[in-house]
Amino acid sequence: MQLSPQELPQTSVMTQFLKFSLSADMTALLPVEQLVAVLKVEAAKITPMPHLPPWVMGIYNWRGEVLWIIDTANLLGVSSRQQQPILSTHYDVLLLEQRSVETAERYHLGLWVKQVESIELLSLDDIQSPTVVSEALVPFLRGYWLNSTGEILTLLDGPAIFDHMPA
Repeated sequence: MQLSPQELPQTSVMTQFLKFSLSADMTALLPVEQLVAVLKVEAAKITPMPHLPPWVMGIYNWRGEVLWIIDTANLLGVSSRQQQPILSTHYDVLLLEQRSVETAERYHLGLWVKQVESIELLSLDDIQSPTVVSEALVPFLRGYWLNSTGEILTLLDGPAIFDHMPA
């Protein structure tokens, strides 16, 4: 017996996301496919740069490449590293990658996060649209998931973060 297309079970594609906390109140996700690595960066090795937005922490030498490190929570209007107690001399930094369509060149950006938590396997079909969101977060938000414990997992848009970098 063959099933008609309407009778076939609907299966949603599951995607891997890296789960991380930005503050005590916000847990976020980025697709694993947009990330190259998770780094432990020594705070003293980030060189501050003058005349840039407060969410730009500075630059860091990663394998001979100048890597911009940004305070992700500050960019999103959640909080900043100045508002959070620093208990370590190292930062958790997500290495976000974007490829140029024209040249196939790869660009990297370091996203400082409070804590890397886990890998989550979630369906894109289950993304929900937020009803109330801060204006600072809107350009970087793809949606959110509400997990089984009631925790809100905010899905961020990696390319939008790249697009927001100063020229």
